[in-house]
Amino acid sequence: MAAQGQAAVSLATFNTSEKMADIRNIIQISEAMGNIATVFALEYLGSSREAIFIITLLRQDGYTVEHVENAIIVKSRKENEHAES
Repeated sequence: MAAQGQAAVSLATFNTSEKMADIRNIIQISEAMGNIATVFALEYLGSSREAIFIITLLRQDGYTVEHVENAIIVKSRKENEHAES
């Protein structure tokens, strides 16, 4: 489902934010180290709105994101490709 109205504007803005760049950078470093997943504590993600935006954008980037108690697990795209094969 595509975001609409103000949510779409906010999501597009958040996509280019420093916070989102930091999240993507951490994931890239984790993948480069050979990790199949990266775990983020919910408190690191910020507010509920920021967490929802982060999860949405990561899913749009092709990551599988799972929510566990007080954290999210972002599976690497390589792991996702192996799972689909």
